[in-house]
Amino acid sequence: MPYPFSKGVFICGDPIVVSKDAGPGELEKKRRELETRLNELTDWADRFFGKI
Repeated sequence: MPYPFSKGVFICGDPIVVSKDAGPGELEKKRRELETRLNELTDWADRFFGKI
């Protein structure tokens, strides 16, 4: 929860689509894709405020 009057940024990426009949291999691939994308977005948000 941000402090009152603090700065924030909202960043979202492209959707990651998982088919409903995905097997364990595809689920693991999508999990890794999600993890990578979340790390990229976190880095992008940190750079927005000059933290990197």
